[in-house]
Amino acid sequence: MSDATLLEVVNLSKRFGGITALNNVSMRITKGEILGIIGPNGAGKTTLVNCVTGIYKPDGGKVLFLGEDITGKQPHFIALKGIARTWQKIRPFYNMTVIEAVTAGALLRTKDVLKAREEAAEVLEFVGIPRSKFEALGKNIALIEHKLVDLARAIATKPKLLFLDEVVAGLRPHEVDVIADVVKKVNREMGITLGVIEHVMRFVMNISDRIVVLHEGRLLTQGKPAEIARDPLVVEAYLGTKPI
Repeated sequence: MSDATLLEVVNLSKRFGGITALNNVSMRITKGEILGIIGPNGAGKTTLVNCVTGIYKPDGGKVLFLGEDITGKQPHFIALKGIARTWQKIRPFYNMTVIEAVTAGALLRTKDVLKAREEAAEVLEFVGIPRSKFEALGKNIALIEHKLVDLARAIATKPKLLFLDEVVAGLRPHEVDVIADVVKKVNREMGITLGVIEHVMRFVMNISDRIVVLHEGRLLTQGKPAEIARDPLVVEAYLGTKPI
């Protein structure tokens, strides 16, 4: 592992009964980059993140974070090491306020509730949630606000590496642009390395420094966004036919 490597996945495999969701996947995430993780439905993208973050225990292979083997460790342990994530299906705290939801994330690093609430307020403002929304209940805010609160809650855990799982799903085009600006700001100004799972190609191609493509549980290819966009293997994987 080089000094620039933050996360290394080595021959990672995961099976669910007779289905192989991940098949000997190896990849790296470099400190400071935004890595796009793409592939058709069922390619293994979320399974990969679930194995890295301790939601699933892999059936084979290793996960190394800053050189330490964290394979199969519990999610709380991995979060404390500095890996956070958002969820494909947002997990709003319907009966909690916005500020309470993000304070919950900040409490990973401190037992001082007042300090955690102050840190939560700073993160919320950073991602663009105004103070006038802090006391709003989760059930009363818009979808894009849910996305930003989910992002803020993950940031509040003070991660070194943050996975975003379909953070722009269901959003309008102008809202996608808002999230893109926030994500790039998180990477640039907070110095958080990002792994971004996404189906909205305009979004992921715009923000990513590098992209890996999964298909049927395998690593299909990887490269710069422009290279991936014109790769015949990627076109075939998405369209189910060879390009003309």
